[in-house]
Amino acid sequence: MQRIVFGTDGFRGLIADNFTFENVRRIARAVAAHVRRQPLAEKRRGVVIGYDRRFLSREFAAAAAEEIRQQGIPVLFSDAPVPTPAVSACIRTRGLPAGLVITASHNPPAFNGVKIKDRHGASATQELTAEIEALANAAVAPTARRARPARLTEASLVDSYVEQVRAYIDFDTLKRQRFHILVDPMFGAGSGVLAKALAGSRCRITEINAEDNPLFGGVNPEPIAVNLRRLSAAVRAAPCDIALAFDGDADRIGAMCPDGRFINSHYAICLILLHLIEHRRWRGRVLKSLNTTSMVDRIAAHYRLPLVELPVGFKYIAAEMLKGDVLLGGEESGGIGVKDYMPERDGILAGLLLLELMAVRRMPISEIIRDMDKRFGRCEYQRNDVHLRAAAGKTVIPRPPRILNKRVVAVSSYDGTKFVLDDGSWLIIRASGTEPIVRIYAESSRRRFTAQLIEFGLTLWKNAA
Repeated sequence: MQRIVFGTDGFRGLIADNFTFENVRRIARAVAAHVRRQPLAEKRRGVVIGYDRRFLSREFAAAAAEEIRQQGIPVLFSDAPVPTPAVSACIRTRGLPAGLVITASHNPPAFNGVKIKDRHGASATQELTAEIEALANAAVAPTARRARPARLTEASLVDSYVEQVRAYIDFDTLKRQRFHILVDPMFGAGSGVLAKALAGSRCRITEINAEDNPLFGGVNPEPIAVNLRRLSAAVRAAPCDIALAFDGDADRIGAMCPDGRFINSHYAICLILLHLIEHRRWRGRVLKSLNTTSMVDRIAAHYRLPLVELPVGFKYIAAEMLKGDVLLGGEESGGIGVKDYMPERDGILAGLLLLELMAVRRMPISEIIRDMDKRFGRCEYQRNDVHLRAAAGKTVIPRPPRILNKRVVAVSSYDGTKFVLDDGSWLIIRASGTEPIVRIYAESSRRRFTAQLIEFGLTLWKNAA
């Protein structure tokens, strides 16, 4: 029996290797056992199950649903591929104790996964995943089939989710805009959702890569520059006001200016943060993962807002959001959560907030970025992914006193190893929690120096490995 281990966000694995129907059923039985421990009223409401467009995702979801029904827990089953935030929204709307999403998010096509959402609609906490792991890895025989399993209801999850998103944004302002928006859902579950959210507005939406394609057009469905060449070509071919991209389950965002320049997740986080502070006049704690831009720190300091740096993984941000008084939480991979919404990231909502920012400022997105750089200093961020044959073990990275003639002023090792230099630049070496990859991250004020930091980090890791 293969051991099930949860990573940064749920359980991920290669289809037909460690991601199998049997392992999905084991996780489903564990979730059902967890739900049976909850109060009777919650238990009777059951769980919701969604899935993305990956190979066999619906079939894996159906297998999970059957296991949970056999344990006497009702299941609300999505009638189509659905963004992960829609499952979170359903949990909160219906007061459910848990939910599952069959998705490997931004991972390559050969992967699939299971994300578990708690009663708040948030990513499962460390405590909950530890409980699910223990239950799934226990040598428990499959549940005997019941003559009358609990009910299964198949329904759309998208419409109520879109209503929630529209209630959050300033739709009255957006509906008067004549934005032309290029959208790349990257063949994922976000296809068509932004158009539904903007129905009734004067905005014009053009989608590419919207059809069902389990191979994602030959690229990983992660909205970073290297994977968005088709979107870049579409931007150059057709004038637009902004281009938005979503990952495979639409909880992360990437964007492009009308001239094709990529707006990475760091800039998206900072743009939305400033929008909430300056236009919505909101305040609160600011959360960021340790591999997220230092511009967040400078904005928080300028407005005297508390800043909390956390390990990589939105589950850590979600746990802090549940404590209250959080304005925004953002992570390098494009996940953004905001005040008075739900403690979870949402790529569709993040895209709409960028549009709202443009509408309120009455400026092109490129000019807004230029103004932000002038006020808070430009950040040049880069990442290099080193692909491995197997998951990386824990590597002890030595602390050099200087890196590229800059003094190392701080080192943290609670999630990978992060070096902070005397000019504010930083370098991180960290093993991925979802794939057999070691990632080298770096940021400085100059692109060339950032590239040199990446090379230094790569050499440092190779010498330590």
